[in-house]
Amino acid sequence: MAASVNTKLVCFLIILAATSVALGISDFASDLVSYGGSFGPSPYNDPCAVLGKPSTVCKNLGRPEPNFRVKLVESAYYVDLNNKKVVTTLNPDANIVVKFDHKVVDYPGNLYGIDLIVFGNSWFGGPGNVNDSTNMNTYMLTNGGQFERIEVSVSQDGNNWHYFSNGPYADDLFPTQAYKWDRQNARWTDREMDFTKPVNPNLDYSNFVNISAADAIDLYDGSGGGTGYDLQNLTDYNDLAIDPNTGYRWIQYVKVIGAAESQGEVDAISDVAACGDPTHPCPAGDINKDCRVDFFDFAILAQDWLAGTGWDDVETLAGNWLVCTYNCD
Repeated sequence: MAASVNTKLVCFLIILAATSVALGISDFASDLVSYGGSFGPSPYNDPCAVLGKPSTVCKNLGRPEPNFRVKLVESAYYVDLNNKKVVTTLNPDANIVVKFDHKVVDYPGNLYGIDLIVFGNSWFGGPGNVNDSTNMNTYMLTNGGQFERIEVSVSQDGNNWHYFSNGPYADDLFPTQAYKWDRQNARWTDREMDFTKPVNPNLDYSNFVNISAADAIDLYDGSGGGTGYDLQNLTDYNDLAIDPNTGYRWIQYVKVIGAAESQGEVDAISDVAACGDPTHPCPAGDINKDCRVDFFDFAILAQDWLAGTGWDDVETLAGNWLVCTYNCD
């Protein structure tokens, strides 16, 4: 019996190792629908740069370090490690329309009520130059940085638009924070922050003055940053149709617009994830209940097996985990 169990576990490991990308919907805007107006100079002139997840590592331009991690004190710019353009500059007359491959719903379980996040390339300022060797524990934020203004509107069909007339505005609070910082060892980790988790919208600029960058990262509480949008703050929220399958109001298109008074940048747009919402229905494989099906869940699975958990239970759990791995983002 032990040999059979070991064979099954090895096969399961081989399948997991071969599965590098989970199939299913994307948490990020996936289709460029239209664009117009003028954009920045190359490499900031490609509307396609707003698709997919936020930038995490960029090449340096004219600096000694070859590349850098995107962080709240050093924003995305230039190109990524594959020479792909990372942000788009929208001049005051510019707009870009993108589409999600699913309905983004006004789900009541979303953290802080936020349903949508737009990432720019704003940053918090501090003294001197910053690079990946800068100690975030001692680097202090001052009342400075770069904050611009991108207007956002949303639509269900790509034709009829609904507006956040009173803001918030993208490329403002909160700058992108790509990776987790290890305060104890004063170094960066390779674990990404959560780009589908919003920062607490009750925080404002005053919370990020005269604190360390590490303190600021702690205020993000695991979030990857970005400006959060609650669909209920739309001027005409009640005009949104309700999805009969879920019972929630929803949108699928997002338009980002260069504000009249300034240019700004957009990097990515994400759907906020919450366990059990219509686009993240995978509680069976999410063993640690963190809204993710990943190798941390598998570690628990392996630990249970080593502890002598009945194989029938483990096999069922493994099957559920594998189904989620293949069908959920």
